[in-house]
Amino acid sequence: MPVVESAPNPIWWVLMLAGWVTAIILAVVLTRWTWAVVELARGIESLRRTRRARPILMRVWGPVGNLVQTLNAAAPELAQRIADLERDGQQLRVVLGAMAEAVIAVDGRFRLLFANSSADILFGLERSSEGRLIPELIRSPKVQEVIEATFRLTSPSAHRAEIAVAPSRGPNRILAVRGTPLPGNPPPAAVFVFHDITELRRLERMRQDFVANASHELKTPLASIKAYTETLLDGALSDEAVNVRFLERIEEQAERLNQLVLDLLSLARLESGQEVFDHKPLPLLVALEDSIERHRERAAAQRLDLRFDPGSCDSKLHVVVDEEAFRQIFDNLIDNAIKYTPEGGTVRVSCKDTEREVTIDVSDTGVGIPRDDLPRIFERFYRVDRARSRELGGTGLGLSIVKHLIQSVGGRIAVNSRVGTGTEFKVSLPKSL
Repeated sequence: MPVVESAPNPIWWVLMLAGWVTAIILAVVLTRWTWAVVELARGIESLRRTRRARPILMRVWGPVGNLVQTLNAAAPELAQRIADLERDGQQLRVVLGAMAEAVIAVDGRFRLLFANSSADILFGLERSSEGRLIPELIRSPKVQEVIEATFRLTSPSAHRAEIAVAPSRGPNRILAVRGTPLPGNPPPAAVFVFHDITELRRLERMRQDFVANASHELKTPLASIKAYTETLLDGALSDEAVNVRFLERIEEQAERLNQLVLDLLSLARLESGQEVFDHKPLPLLVALEDSIERHRERAAAQRLDLRFDPGSCDSKLHVVVDEEAFRQIFDNLIDNAIKYTPEGGTVRVSCKDTEREVTIDVSDTGVGIPRDDLPRIFERFYRVDRARSRELGGTGLGLSIVKHLIQSVGGRIAVNSRVGTGTEFKVSLPKSL
């Protein structure tokens, strides 16, 4: 009996067609979603690299479409915020870099986050220092103590301290430190500002020394004048054996007081620039010989050998300096050399001609100056041996005046000394070309 094939059921055709359509639609949707995700990634990468918003023009429905629309709407604002943050960061770096104060930022693990150029110079830091431990970079126990104290703060107030540190280059410095922890418990980081107050402390010490020394220098002659005057008024005026001698002592102390006031006024005018000198060519050898001759008799009285060695200088050589200023400079230097050289010693004045200047040396074989005192000998009223200096006389202002006079003419002064061997002052003055 023959087999009769039955016709396909139409329902299956409908189901198969629906499946194909659904698969095609899903493929199209998934493809668009895939491309949309790729475009999203590209847009985010473009925003990261170029800081510019790259709009995604593809239309997509569903959650991915919402994400695309959100990114398109937020991208310009994000790009602007990133640009603003970079501009503010650049301005902050410029401001911090221009600060004279050293600024560093440290995290909670004591690692360096940031250091400006002043901090690099002060502590000898490099760009590769960021991220390293502070104890490795700044080997100062005082700095470590300030950092630890700042991180121990329980309130947002700043920690202040004054410390002495040894920088990577140069002498020790005195620093005022302000450490500010960032909000948090414990603080995630802290910022430290180091202000160099070395010069301020030096000036404060000089001011204190000046007030103390000036008071003492004024008080000493006044006390002598008062004592001699009272003695004369109590009856010594009629005693011919002492009255003249007492009056001479009063005159001597009054002259000392007068010279102190004159030196103070002269120094004040020099420091303020009010002292006017007529700096013009001056014959060097003649001026030096005059200064030496004014001290010849006194040197002979102390049995000192006062020598003059013209060296490479000749009679045609002129220096550009006011004659009165020159006299004050070398009268002070020669007078000091004679004062502090014991009997039988030597005081020598010599000069050397160079291309643009002349160097005059005033040396002695005296008691010398300790190394620690050398940096301060040009300060007002500073005395290495106070008792001996007052015994020998003088106002304590001579070397200060010498330094300012030499600077006023554009010259330089240097000193070398060794205790028990002697002292040498080198004065360099511009010569007339």
